[in-house]
Amino acid sequence: MLGNFFIWCAGSDKQLLSKCSNSERNKHIGYGTLVLVPAILAFVSMSYALSTVNGIEKMPWLSYLGGIIWALIIFSFDRFIVSTHRRKISNKEELQNPSFYLRFTFAFILGIVISHPLVMLYFDGSITDKIEANTVLAKNEIKANYDNQILILEAKVNKLDSLELVKTKQRDEQALIVAQEIDGEVISNAKGETKTTGLYGKGPSAENKILHLNQLQSDLDLLKAKNQQEKNNLKQEITSLRKEQQSKIQAYSVSPDYLRREMALQELKQENSIVGVTQWFLIFLFILVDILPVVFKTFAPFGMYDRILLDDSITIKELDNSSRRVFNQKVYEGISQI
Repeated sequence: MLGNFFIWCAGSDKQLLSKCSNSERNKHIGYGTLVLVPAILAFVSMSYALSTVNGIEKMPWLSYLGGIIWALIIFSFDRFIVSTHRRKISNKEELQNPSFYLRFTFAFILGIVISHPLVMLYFDGSITDKIEANTVLAKNEIKANYDNQILILEAKVNKLDSLELVKTKQRDEQALIVAQEIDGEVISNAKGETKTTGLYGKGPSAENKILHLNQLQSDLDLLKAKNQQEKNNLKQEITSLRKEQQSKIQAYSVSPDYLRREMALQELKQENSIVGVTQWFLIFLFILVDILPVVFKTFAPFGMYDRILLDDSITIKELDNSSRRVFNQKVYEGISQI
């Protein structure tokens, strides 16, 4: 029963094979097996390819349904290629037959179509890792871009703070001098020049120093008031950038669809030449699987089944067409009289 199924897959005539030896029957069972294998690979290939499509990955039954439909299409093509091929007596005649090259080319193209998603499936783990690494890299780039903007704004805030610190230091130094002047302390600078009179109490010198201190305090208050609004604006902008940074990083995602996986595989090939070698090896392997049925049937030994088909074709060619028309006319007339 299973043998008959494989014979059907090969498109061979079961009744003719019943008149042939078991070896001839087994040969055609082998043809059917070779036709079925690419269909199975096509099912796996298309199911995987569809599983990477947005929206379908959550409904795996659609991937399997698409895989079954594609497998039936490939099976129909391969079965047609093999079943319509008639083995010539010699290999030389086969190589001179244009239909062989047409069938071979078509089977070759089908092999390429089937092989590519299977190659993607083979590298699935590495491709997934590459996509995840690229995602991390892209997020780091987003973070670095915002960090640079934030650093520029923080530098402006620090510059404003440093200006205030300079003014505050000047004010504090003057306040210390005023206190020392009132206390009657004699203070000299690095050059040996006295900065205070050494007279106790609020004398004219102390009053002048107090006026200078008040001026410095007034300048400091004005500077702080002026800088405060600008610093508030800068800090608000920094806060906004940080929120936007987090939002973009969290929102950033890459759909691991088929095209994205293609691009990741291309990057892997550029990073490591062994990936490209392996890819082509797998492609040729799957192409070989698809062209095997037509190649094997073309160059298999000429058997009894092939002899029967050849004799039938010769008989049909040698039939007298005029005699056939007369015979058919008599049959038609007989049918019409019934």
